[in-house]
Amino acid sequence: MWIWYVIKTIFKEVGLFFKHWYVDGFLFIYRYFIYMIKLLDREWALFVTIKYLFKPLYQDYSFAGYFIGVGFRILRSFVGSLIYLFVTIVFLLIYLAWCSVLPILVLKTLNK
Repeated sequence: MWIWYVIKTIFKEVGLFFKHWYVDGFLFIYRYFIYMIKLLDREWALFVTIKYLFKPLYQDYSFAGYFIGVGFRILRSFVGSLIYLFVTIVFLLIYLAWCSVLPILVLKTLNK
């Protein structure tokens, strides 16, 4: 009877390890990613810039105000999007590296 308890406990602990490694690791990286996006949004305000893309800067409704405002916001949106894309790719690579550490270590251990 005790053997079933030991087997059950081993499988439970192995399952908890994988949950901690993959799920909790993903959540940790995801939370830090969201934190970084919020920090970037304070500086670049990408979503607000896109929302007011065709509004003139500083309520200047002349042709120059529209022309400069739209051009500035398009440029700012483009640069902000590139920065967001770069940060997203970096975090995806970090997560893929995190996911691949365990299989690499297991394979290196088995090949010795």
